[in-house]
Amino acid sequence: MSARLVMSAFLVLGLAACSSAGGVTTGSLIGGDDQKAAAAAPQVSNDPTARALQVGSLSARASKCGYNFDAAALKSNYLAYEAAQGVQVTDLGRLEVIYETGYNGVGKAAAADPNYCNATRTAQIKTDLARHLAGDYSAPPQQVAKAEEQGFLGGFFDGDTVDSGPSFGSESWWESQRDKLP
Repeated sequence: MSARLVMSAFLVLGLAACSSAGGVTTGSLIGGDDQKAAAAAPQVSNDPTARALQVGSLSARASKCGYNFDAAALKSNYLAYEAAQGVQVTDLGRLEVIYETGYNGVGKAAAADPNYCNATRTAQIKTDLARHLAGDYSAPPQQVAKAEEQGFLGGFFDGDTVDSGPSFGSESWWESQRDKLP
């Protein structure tokens, strides 16, 4: 029964994510009306189901990256927050299952990635964890503008760390070029 409930929640969230975006239009490619672009921006889901999945996932991410916090207390405080918002006791059990699903799913995925805790990801985890520990369990705002500023691949390589050496034209770069001469 609980596996069906979890799968149903993922299906609902997946379908909601697919249907909320406006898609690519010629106006978005060649520059359209700012109001149309704002209307097409994905909406942040801030319902109990989305919050449970987000807080559970973040807790797993923070645990993986070595943040020192009480994961059990975060879960307990989150569920108490939902109860204070008027969520029925029967629905709290469903939210706990969704929380655990997010926690376990992200925990398993992160364990398989040795480079999971890169600088970009840990900065976001730190920000979100601080909000949650302060009692704000809302979903973080989407960063649509960042992807648009980066162009076609829009952050595809975020988190990739490449040691490119000294920046081109700097004194260190010229020294490294002199060292390469025969």
